[in-house]
Amino acid sequence: MLSELRLLDSYSTSDLPVFNTFSAETGVSITSHLYSTSEEAYRFLTTTDQAYDVIIVSDTLVHRLRREQRLAVLNHAQLPNLVHLDPMFTRSNGDPDYRFCVPYRWSVLGFGYRQSATGRAINNWDDVFDPAYTDRIGVPDEVRLSMGMALIKSGFSPNSSDPAAIAAARNWWLSVANQINRFTASNEQELLQRDELDIVVARSGDILQIARDDADIRFTIPEEGSILITDSLCVPANAASQSIAEQFINFVLTPEHSAALANMSRYGTPNQAALPLIDAELRASLNQYIAQEQAGLLFHLTDVDPAVLELYRAAWTEVQP
Repeated sequence: MLSELRLLDSYSTSDLPVFNTFSAETGVSITSHLYSTSEEAYRFLTTTDQAYDVIIVSDTLVHRLRREQRLAVLNHAQLPNLVHLDPMFTRSNGDPDYRFCVPYRWSVLGFGYRQSATGRAINNWDDVFDPAYTDRIGVPDEVRLSMGMALIKSGFSPNSSDPAAIAAARNWWLSVANQINRFTASNEQELLQRDELDIVVARSGDILQIARDDADIRFTIPEEGSILITDSLCVPANAASQSIAEQFINFVLTPEHSAALANMSRYGTPNQAALPLIDAELRASLNQYIAQEQAGLLFHLTDVDPAVLELYRAAWTEVQP
């Protein structure tokens, strides 16, 4: 029997009691390998000899791995807790029956900022790129996320395949690039917390984590619209034990465990049965984000043709210094 479950994730599991409980109950230890961007995760999965049993990856990478047949088909007989999932998270993922992946956590891309530094609320992109904040801004170095935000700002779909739309998004980034201090890699909240930056484009959960202990930290979603990011639990086709991997996934989907993970990480949970167990402050934030999704202000990223992805990459390369 598998005694070690190898997990690939962008979020550290070292302080998650739920994972420790799984190990205590099953005798299976969890070894985590962290990645910073989806591009890095893809390299780990395709260019190294390392095999993972469970991977936690977001929308566009899920689509790509499915297209390339790198994921195992899940055995639903081992996943009775699927009944707790909110159908909202199947509308745009192309896998409504959870054949390959299971929604795990979600967040919204927006603005994290220090109120005392900005002196006012940051509600839209014009607020972010006020000349007063030049060289105090951080933007994620993730092609689809950052280009997707620029496409929304420019009035296009964040999944556009139109070269003219992609060029317009690139040109907008180029028009403000001289105000950006750095292009970040999954450490936006740390830079904001340490006062190295005043405004960062980041996932809601990451900013809400640090805002728990610092009332000066705020988070808002761009008035122009934003991206809703769903991270999913998937089992690679070459996993050492698909059965143990599915046991872990079902364990995480237990309402009490999903709620505990949400309360600690400040990410949303797609587990409907867990919502009454989430603390009131977080639940209020999540309800606000869901209302914006229902109003058509939040978009899910989907896969694009490889040739179009190269257009995105080329455009983003021009933006970076």
